[in-house]
Amino acid sequence: MFTSLHSYDILYSQSVTSEDIFLQMGNKTPMTASCENMTVKIKLPDSKMSDVELDVKSKFLDCRTPKYKLGLHLPHPVDHKNGKAQWDAKSETLIVKLKMTREYDMFNF
Repeated sequence: MFTSLHSYDILYSQSVTSEDIFLQMGNKTPMTASCENMTVKIKLPDSKMSDVELDVKSKFLDCRTPKYKLGLHLPHPVDHKNGKAQWDAKSETLIVKLKMTREYDMFNF
């Protein structure tokens, strides 16, 4: 029997250079519109990496173990073919790193 999982975090990050930070020459802001990457951290207590099934689509993430399931509609479209997932055994957390592919990113970067 599955338990719906509600313990996850979505974090955003951006690639910046010294010109962006110190000279403020770029058009990047601290807002998520200027972020290129999305990281989803999913807590899976009492689970092992071998238990995890992960399927990522452009706008949806599906994570399942024998005890838990998470169906997450992503807030932005992502490059689902080039994401990376890693298991943190100490905190029993799956960390999924994805590059966002939004329609107007060419104007933000």
